[in-house]
Amino acid sequence: MTRHTCTFFALVLFLAACGRTSETYFPIPITQPGTSTTPGSGTNTQPGSGSSSTGTTQPQPGLPPVNNPGNVGGTSTTWSSVFNPNLPGAPAAPSVPRLAMLGNNRVRVGIDLVAGGAITFLSDGPRGENMINNFDLGRQLQTALYSGPIPYEQNGKQPVFTWRNLGWNPVQTGDVHNNPAQVVGYQQLDSNSLYVKTIPLIWPLLNEPAECVMEHWLELRGNVVHVRSRTQINRRDTTQYEARTQELPCVYLNGPYSQIVTYSGSEPFTGEAITNASTQKDLVTRHATENWTALLNKEGRGVGLHVPNQYRFVTGFFGTSSSGTEYDEPAAYQAATPLIVLDHNGVFEFEYNLILGTVADIRSFVYAQSRPNMTPNFQFTNDRLGWHYYNTTDTGWPIRNELAIRWGRGDLTKATFGIKSPRVFWRANTVPKLYVQAAFTTTASTARLNWQKPGDPDFLGNPDRIVDFPIIGDGQMRTYEIDMSGRNGWDGVIQQIQFEATPGQLGANEKAQMFRLKSLTATRP
Repeated sequence: MTRHTCTFFALVLFLAACGRTSETYFPIPITQPGTSTTPGSGTNTQPGSGSSSTGTTQPQPGLPPVNNPGNVGGTSTTWSSVFNPNLPGAPAAPSVPRLAMLGNNRVRVGIDLVAGGAITFLSDGPRGENMINNFDLGRQLQTALYSGPIPYEQNGKQPVFTWRNLGWNPVQTGDVHNNPAQVVGYQQLDSNSLYVKTIPLIWPLLNEPAECVMEHWLELRGNVVHVRSRTQINRRDTTQYEARTQELPCVYLNGPYSQIVTYSGSEPFTGEAITNASTQKDLVTRHATENWTALLNKEGRGVGLHVPNQYRFVTGFFGTSSSGTEYDEPAAYQAATPLIVLDHNGVFEFEYNLILGTVADIRSFVYAQSRPNMTPNFQFTNDRLGWHYYNTTDTGWPIRNELAIRWGRGDLTKATFGIKSPRVFWRANTVPKLYVQAAFTTTASTARLNWQKPGDPDFLGNPDRIVDFPIIGDGQMRTYEIDMSGRNGWDGVIQQIQFEATPGQLGANEKAQMFRLKSLTATRP
């Protein structure tokens, strides 16, 4: 089996639409990304630099220097031939440690410097067994990103047919051919924190470095591993592709962690009974209203994944047996999976927490964190804040105090377009009015607000899910007040909203029409 267990859910979604001790780093052999070349260069190069070097380099302004392994030896090999001892022909373990470890009396975590710096070791307590599944390259606990085009080809390489619909898919650990991604820098910042810098590979292609650099910072906080992820994208293809579901991150645990739990009710942060979804082994999208899911063993201990302000998660289980070790096929899966537009020149950042223990431990940590906004408060200063589009685009990165979005269809053969919020949790009775600070340039005289509630399969055109409001299309910034009080269907929990054209009001020149969205709030700006 290859990484199909890590990416199959993305394919399905597209087709239907991770006494205190410290460890020391070692200069280990780093496998180079093969003989792949980038256009205009005769040798393999790192994004943003002409060649590998040994010594120190500054990853970003304000960050500490990192050890750069560079070309320090090693032979070209594949992940399966050096890692999983259960696979045929596996040699003895490397003579130098390949794991960079952190540990205290409650948790140990390790990143693999021959697998893109992904988390390949995580234990509950200082002597616990490894919970991370390492059956093949592409499981582990790692960042995986998705964008267009579909299919994606580069340097004459065609995607593996099975995965042609994954598109541009940088994976922290490596590719479907078991080539590991290259770690280009790492450092132990102190006894509780690590930094690693990686050039990921494009999953469906053969040994093709992605046009981006991933950086990860890991920090121990008691029974919690806090991770910050930053990806700098530098693609030659400047097209803005539609948002795709991301894996932030994907978490694969061994078969015994087959108990899938979360909270998806309408009273978050009140201690209400959890949702036990252990019988649902297929990949299922969940509206996790406390921003976490967890994979537990039969003793009720495991790993909770908390991603602040994220509600859209996917969970599942692969295999038929809830037993096995890190090298066996059965594995449980969880990931936060928001839809995100990845710009060709953008920087994409997110943070998450891995909480080891019981549901009580997980909730105790989550409840102590800052709560997500329970009413609309989108101020588009320098970020889309999770907003994304169907059949339209904006002016791209960087964001400068507003989203400048085309108010019209990109593909005129499709009936409409949509400007969508991320998943949210708002109580309708606490949002009697919406304030939209925006400028419309269009011949249309109205626009439509559409909303989605838990259980709705998509945005519906029903009268109890829409409101048309008057607009002035002269390009001037105004605050539009939309009165939602007493409106049929604006009740209970609101899960997502969308702006779209009122039917029959697409406008006379869709290519020239604009919607400049500065803010959307529950109080007047």
